[in-house]
Amino acid sequence: MCTFLCVFLIGITNSLAQNFHLKNFSQKDGLPSLHIQNCTQDNTGYLWIATNKGLVQYDGSDFTIYTTKNGLISNNVNVISTKNNTVFIGTNKGLSIKSYTGFKNFESSNVNCILTVKDHTFLGTNKGIVRVREGYLSPIRTNFQIDLNQVNDIQFDGSFYWITTNKSLWKLDKLISPTVLKRIDLDNYTSILINNKTVIATTYDNGIKLITEGAIETLTTTVQNIKGIKKINNQFWVISKDEGIEVLDDSFSFERTINKYNSLTTNQITSIFQDTDKNTWISTENNGLYLIKNDKPIQRKPTISFENISVVYQTLDSININNYPKTLQLQPNKNHISFYYKTVDINNPNKIEYRYKLNNQASPWTTKNSVDLAYLTPGNYTFSAQSRVGKSESTPIEFNFFIDTPLYKKKWFIWSSVALTCLILSLFIWLYIRRIQTKNKAKVAKLQLENHLLALEQKALQLQMNPHFIFNVLNGIKALGNSGNSVELNSTISKFATLLRGILHNSRQEEISLAEEINTLKNYIELEQQMNSNIFEYTISTNLTIASEEILIPPMLIQPFVENSIKHGISSVKNGKIDINFSIKNDFLHCKILDNGIGIHQSKKLKKTSTHQSIALSVTQERIQNLSKESTFSISEIYKNNEVTGTKILFKIPLKTDF
Repeated sequence: MCTFLCVFLIGITNSLAQNFHLKNFSQKDGLPSLHIQNCTQDNTGYLWIATNKGLVQYDGSDFTIYTTKNGLISNNVNVISTKNNTVFIGTNKGLSIKSYTGFKNFESSNVNCILTVKDHTFLGTNKGIVRVREGYLSPIRTNFQIDLNQVNDIQFDGSFYWITTNKSLWKLDKLISPTVLKRIDLDNYTSILINNKTVIATTYDNGIKLITEGAIETLTTTVQNIKGIKKINNQFWVISKDEGIEVLDDSFSFERTINKYNSLTTNQITSIFQDTDKNTWISTENNGLYLIKNDKPIQRKPTISFENISVVYQTLDSININNYPKTLQLQPNKNHISFYYKTVDINNPNKIEYRYKLNNQASPWTTKNSVDLAYLTPGNYTFSAQSRVGKSESTPIEFNFFIDTPLYKKKWFIWSSVALTCLILSLFIWLYIRRIQTKNKAKVAKLQLENHLLALEQKALQLQMNPHFIFNVLNGIKALGNSGNSVELNSTISKFATLLRGILHNSRQEEISLAEEINTLKNYIELEQQMNSNIFEYTISTNLTIASEEILIPPMLIQPFVENSIKHGISSVKNGKIDINFSIKNDFLHCKILDNGIGIHQSKKLKKTSTHQSIALSVTQERIQNLSKESTFSISEIYKNNEVTGTKILFKIPLKTDF
């Protein structure tokens, strides 16, 4: 009896397996793990498989595995959703979004479900609902009983959002700032299926709930621990965590079970998915992926899409390459463009062929799905690609691009270059002539300046010593000789000789030390004291940070001012006084000459002849100002109680040393 029962069960199992055309995919076929959580399909036709060891892409023949090494946020993938050719991957550490350029990652708590509605994508996590924003995730605040609990599924029926948590079932008109927020029932709800006007919700322990126009009907199932429900070929497939699959007809009556006792090798089912060819994929927790192939293949045209377009090996990452309506503008040096296109047919992966056209020049059919177009000439291009499976051909896809003509080949550039060359040549000639003229002017100006300086030096030499002063000194020497005062006579002759020798020596020098200038001034002033009928005093002081022997100045620069003070300033006052001071400030040598005379303006009025001293002062002033643009000179009267008490002469020249 037992033998008969075993043979009977084996016969039923084989019969169901043959009827289903069941195929199992495991690690030996290319899967990274036997633990499969979820699978789905994108617009191109790729099957995307979630495992606990990474994300898997399947094109009907090859498995491509993506892990954290490729940029995935976590290898433990829970759920997958696609929009166009963008893949949303929910993991235990957050969300990864894969486009043809790579992954973008966003950290959050464990992601259980993904819903994309129009331009919005929402995640159901272990801590409420999260909205996917541009560059970050934004938690949505609805109700603390949703926000703090595990959200297992979110569905939209066109008017309302249905949310299942591990505590209850909810109905909202909007996820963001809802005005309708209603709790339908308390239970551990696991999934939702929208079937026309009926909402089908599954609970983990208490069967299936049908919600129609607010009324709730409970359906008891033969399986427990329900994880979800899918509609496959007008049947409802109820997924149990550890009791396989229960199949119900369209009136929710029991039809059969699919489990390890009749077809599968495991009862631990995680999800079910039906692809565009009506093939059913069963994900299991411990035995890989099962395929129930459709007995009646669907006759449909293959679809083709661009997987990547690169210009000079750089991916175009700023556009949607399959929906790019404009013409891509390329620079002349960007004339190497590569196209990658793909058709996925899970049932016939080895029967796919491709061809492309470039401006109506078609290539032969081949299995190659890429082409490199190098060294393209400037102009407009239309690239199209097409695929076929057997005799069925896809609708071609197109991409328009334009390669600009090199700048040096454009007519306007050539003519502009000729004109610019002529202009530059003319400008060069003009500048050359202008430079020669400028040099000539500079030479003339330099010669004029040198001539002017020489004239000033000559005038300065001519005016270094007043003839009247020499006459007075010689008369004084004569008078001393007649009086027989030999001591004073010898002293006067010695001072006068020293003064003349210093003047003659300095006249041959462009610059002398400040110490020499001070010695010459002392000899001159002392002779003036001796020859002058009016008694006066003088002081020469220094406030220097450098020794006076190391400071260089033009010769006889101070004497004309001192002579003017003696002859016209203090000559009319008793107890005259002249103070001379030298100091250094900010890399300049400053000179200050003070007297207690009648003032510069009054002295000018009293002068009977002004040729010598006026010329001497103006020449010396011009000498000072010609030493440097930063040299300054000023003469002013000193006032006390609104009365003139003297004259002040100030000037500064750049500090120059002999080291």
